[in-house]
Amino acid sequence: VYRNLAKTVYLLHDKTPHLKLHLVAAAFAALGHPIDPDQVECILANLIYLNLLKGYISHAKQTLVLSKKDPFPTAALIHKLPAEAAP
Repeated sequence: VYRNLAKTVYLLHDKTPHLKLHLVAAAFAALGHPIDPDQVECILANLIYLNLLKGYISHAKQTLVLSKKDPFPTAALIHKLPAEAAP
């Protein structure tokens, strides 16, 4: 759900790779779930860690910087499991 919300904000802002965190916070508020910028940063950091987003967060600029190539990986790439270690 969070990934899709971030993707919607990205698409609404003409696929710009730099999204201010307050824009994502405004999207949450529009859905009736106002959250502070620190919570937005935490959610986005977890999405990046889980490989649901490609990019990084500039804490100093309060900006999500998305990869120019495939910032939102397809479901096939997301659910690809790592190879099991040989016994």
